[in-house]
Formats: sequence, structure tokens, C-alpha cells
Amino acid sequence: MSDTPQVEFIDPQGQCFPSDFCEPQLNILAHAQSIEFNLGSRCGGHGICGGDKIQSTLEPLQRAQLLSRVTDRELEHLTPAEIESGWRLACQCFPEAGVKNLRFKTK
Repeated sequence: MSDTPQVEFIDPQGQCFPSDFCEPQLNILAHAQSIEFNLGSRCGGHGICGGDKIQSTLEPLQRAQLLSRVTDRELEHLTPAEIESGWRLACQCFPEAGVKNLRFKTK
């Protein structure tokens, strides 16, 4: 991973698609949209469709520190096992302030 702040998306074939920034004011879906990487959101990023599932590559403690809390919308679309495994909805997940680099696997 680069020293430049970024959010990376890894597609199912293992190809990496990096953004060139990591902003806490923007959800992960917005980071993907900035590089025209389609995560499958069908509702415009409102947490209604559940189509933009991503999996954080961080360990559980790091996820708790570096990503926003799981939202009620996410609890509607993700099982407890998925959440434990690092799955989130990109439209509901935000980097915390000061985070420089994040990596997500996509479906």
C-alpha cells in the first residue's frame, strides 16, 4: 500500500483499484465513485438496497478504531457473521479522522 492517503478496492479477480485520497467526511462508496469503481449500490447510497457490500482487510480491533460504527441500516442487510468478518455497506462506512490508508475486498 502506498504512503499517499488512499482507499483501495480489490475486485474478486484480485485487481487493485486505488483512490488517491482518504477523507473522513466521505463514505467509502463516495471514494469508489470518485474513481468510477462500481460497488453495486442501486439506491444512491442511502443504505436501502444493501448492494454495496465491501469487506475490510483490517483486523477487528483496527476496524473498531479506524472505521465508523456499524449503523442500523447495516444491521438490516448484514448478518452478525458478516459483520464479524469485516463486511460493511460502503454507503454507511466512513474512515475515522487521521486514517490514511484503507483496503476493501469487493463482491
